[in-house]
Amino acid sequence: MPRGTDIEARLVSASLGADPLLRAGCEAVREGEAEAGLPLLAESREDPETRVVQAEALGRAAAERPETVVELVGNGADRADVMLWLGHTLLARALRRPAGGAATRQADRKAFAAALDEARIPLEAAARLRTDDAAPWAGLQTIAMGLGADREEKDRLWRELTERAPHLFPAHMIRTRSLSATRGGSTEEMFAFAGATADTAPEGNPLPSVLALAHAEHVRAEQKRLGAEGNTPLVVHNALGRLHGESARELFDLAQGWATASVPHPRDVQAHHLFGWAFHRAGMAEAAHWHLSAVGNVYCDQPWSFFGNARAGVALAMEELGVDPARTAGGELPS
Repeated sequence: MPRGTDIEARLVSASLGADPLLRAGCEAVREGEAEAGLPLLAESREDPETRVVQAEALGRAAAERPETVVELVGNGADRADVMLWLGHTLLARALRRPAGGAATRQADRKAFAAALDEARIPLEAAARLRTDDAAPWAGLQTIAMGLGADREEKDRLWRELTERAPHLFPAHMIRTRSLSATRGGSTEEMFAFAGATADTAPEGNPLPSVLALAHAEHVRAEQKRLGAEGNTPLVVHNALGRLHGESARELFDLAQGWATASVPHPRDVQAHHLFGWAFHRAGMAEAAHWHLSAVGNVYCDQPWSFFGNARAGVALAMEELGVDPARTAGGELPS
């Protein structure tokens, strides 16, 4: 079994997609061949889940060269596709900036807000150009959370999204986080939303994993509270929030239900990481091992980045659980 830094060296970020075809397109875009992204966006116009994944990944790939995306309009590319892509490119650039916190200077916070506002313009244009497309609204939802928009604006964007794609995975991820106590909501409201999402998800859909995301948000908030109260780092690190007893069992049952009936979905790797993190944190080693074995060598930032470096966090969990990222395991579900 590989250990420690050996595991970390084998892990590949999901930021450019978990699908090999998308990753290849993103690599071409990073090398300056922006045209490689257009067929992907054209083929996904009727599939909002895939379209959002592709727009996000292509945006990150082009973040260092936004001008190559702008040039596509003059070359006759579909304007709605390009505006969607440009919006996510500028959003990816904005999210690399210092976003807030006590250590962030006011000038940095203003620059972050200005960068988000810049990304809003092409996304709103994309929404006008293709009115049935949910993908621009998903980007606008992320911007609203980053800017700390009021509840009325968050609710408006949520309605626009659910009218177009009622079960869009990333929209439910952002909605869960937007309802947290740290963003103007409450712990109770966040868990109520995530629980209702899990209960009403279509069979085989990875949406139940948003409840694990709610737990991650809550654990992070609890750790901050305990740290502010002067507790020792060990006490802070070991905080479980609600990840024990009946709550852990509920999460386990939801994961079982999804895994038993799952159908291929662009966010499967993300869901496995959410469940894998939750079960690892709760000390449910067998379940955590099963989910983290399913991701191969691809890691996701959320929820691991809530608690430090995501790649290092995934590698440490895999080492503790005896997961080899070179093997994508299947096998029987944990009981």
